[in-house]
Amino acid sequence: MSFYCKIYNIIGSILAGITLPLWLPYVLARKKYRVSFISRSGFLSKKTIEKIKQKPNIWVHAVSVGEVNLAITLIEKLRPLCPKNQFVVSVTTMTGHEVASKKLNEEDVLIYFPTEFWPIMYKIVALVNPVTAVIIETEIWPNFVYSLHKLNIPLILANGRLSEKSFSRYKLVKPFIKDVLEKFAHFNMQTERDAKRIIEIGAEKEKVSIVGNIKFDSAKIVEQTQADEEILNQISLNHETPVFIAAALEKSGKEDPVAINVFENLRENHPNAALIIVPRHPERGDDIAKLVSSRGFIPRRRSKNEKFDNPDKQIFILDTVGELARFYTLAKVVFVGKSLFKPGGGQNMIEPVALGLPVIYGKYTGNFRGIADVLAAHGGAKIVSDENDLTENLIFLWNNPDKAREMVIKGQNYIRSQQGVTHKNIKNILKFCKK
Repeated sequence: MSFYCKIYNIIGSILAGITLPLWLPYVLARKKYRVSFISRSGFLSKKTIEKIKQKPNIWVHAVSVGEVNLAITLIEKLRPLCPKNQFVVSVTTMTGHEVASKKLNEEDVLIYFPTEFWPIMYKIVALVNPVTAVIIETEIWPNFVYSLHKLNIPLILANGRLSEKSFSRYKLVKPFIKDVLEKFAHFNMQTERDAKRIIEIGAEKEKVSIVGNIKFDSAKIVEQTQADEEILNQISLNHETPVFIAAALEKSGKEDPVAINVFENLRENHPNAALIIVPRHPERGDDIAKLVSSRGFIPRRRSKNEKFDNPDKQIFILDTVGELARFYTLAKVVFVGKSLFKPGGGQNMIEPVALGLPVIYGKYTGNFRGIADVLAAHGGAKIVSDENDLTENLIFLWNNPDKAREMVIKGQNYIRSQQGVTHKNIKNILKFCKK
């Protein structure tokens, strides 16, 4: 155990002990934390432990829904190349767990990521004892890294990125983070900027590759969008009703009233238009329903299996997990949220473009820098600065289907030009898999 590892764990243990009375009741009181608490504390079921021991493991860590989808894309390509291995996928969030449980194969093992406490982390890492571990994007937990290194298990960062915010924070503790990064076997970074940043904070240059973004490979390009008939029937929505989807709205709720304001402006000239709101966090369904009611509309919620049979008076809330792609097929235009206000960060704008939809998003898309700006620069999406700009662009695309279609074609062509990244990631991962 290195000097930095010892100091990190001493300080962490002291802080955890002092703050335990504060955070433990909070964790136990909230379902999304309580459900995973036992597993994250190092207590796995007998069935899970037996399954882990069946074959040599490749451990893939994916934080939440977005990373899980990337992990699935990677695993699908990696599986036939590693027939003697099974995959252990760890997640941090309940929504990530829910999506992963639906998409992984039966032979795969799904667990919650262990808590960042050395005895617990090392116990689980030693139990899984993977031949190789892969972190999706930039979820760097020092004790995970240190545990793998102690057991001589190679660790690869796949689809790596480093936001300005994370980069600035890591620079404040550069000697420590450098010690952590030195334990990695390889870094597959999305862009040149990401590569430069990871090197600047301590990654060894010869271990860093620039391979692009797996999100492009996970996008299923559809030439002509067809509404999902099963969804239409389930929610009783008329096939002819044009839909505006405001997706992945951020958790502060600031984008919620904006979506309704924009929708009301759209309805002035298109009274048959309908609105579907999709919160980034499904548990916000109650709050959005209250807002919808206060604005004179009737909230209809997917989590309650409610119908959307009167869009003149109703606004639909998609407060479930794993259904967004199917609902996207109902849309005429899509706004991708967590992008209109600082700090933003953005959400996946590639998926709706690939599905054949004109897409609008705000300028605060730091988590998708290198995608959001370039996609728009190629004419494949629209970046807006505020509510008025969003309204104008929405109405323009609504009124000009030829221009909307042209934008979609340009966007899909750009996505095609960026595909093939998964194989580049796999090539570097296979170098460290034991035969």
